[in-house]
Amino acid sequence: MIFQILQNGLGFSQNFILLTVMTAVILGSITVHELAHGYVSYLQGDPTAKNAGRLTLNPFKHLDKIGTVCMLFCGFGWAKPVPIDPRYYKNPKRQTALTAAAGPAINLFIGVSATVQLTVLAWLWETGLYVAVPLVKYMSVSAYEVLTLSAYIVLYYNVLQTVFNLIPVPPLDGSRILFAILPDRYYYSVMRYEKLILLIMFFLLWTGIFTGVFEFVVDAIITVVGNAVLFVLNLFYELLSLGTKI
Repeated sequence: MIFQILQNGLGFSQNFILLTVMTAVILGSITVHELAHGYVSYLQGDPTAKNAGRLTLNPFKHLDKIGTVCMLFCGFGWAKPVPIDPRYYKNPKRQTALTAAAGPAINLFIGVSATVQLTVLAWLWETGLYVAVPLVKYMSVSAYEVLTLSAYIVLYYNVLQTVFNLIPVPPLDGSRILFAILPDRYYYSVMRYEKLILLIMFFLLWTGIFTGVFEFVVDAIITVVGNAVLFVLNLFYELLSLGTKI
């Protein structure tokens, strides 16, 4: 992520702003991701995260040093897992899966929201309709570039984190969701090799073999959302133009 920003061809002040935005995005995304886990678990009767002080918007309560460095330089990483106790759940398998899904779900919501905002902003700029929007009307080209790149950082990072965390490998959230789907005997057979699977996954990430897969899935999600928003915007513009002619 850092290297991508530094290679964008912008000036020092613009890159400084983007690096600040990226740091804020990472800290904020980590916080809401872990808070979502803990809060959903709390709503289902488990006070463990609350008692551990993890139902907080303080990002430093959630950071993992190595995971944070990976997020800054690789675009994906991890935080300290929020403690939960399935013994408080009435249906441990289903409720554990719901708790696990809460983190990726909030990241996906943020990513999709940022995609919508970026698409609308780009559409306004390209069609010239930005002159009708007070906040965009007096924006310089350099400010527009910083704003759009900032939105892109928000959407790309959050969608990437969604895809990464849904990998069904411990300790990622996907493994807990898988637990709710697979019969116990199959799940525990897989978990016998969780350390080996984790090592293989990190080796593939380190070698870049997974990079193409991640980029394909992330780009596909962004493209689908962006195209849907463009379709609605263009339809609205055509209806507005038709109404004006009538």
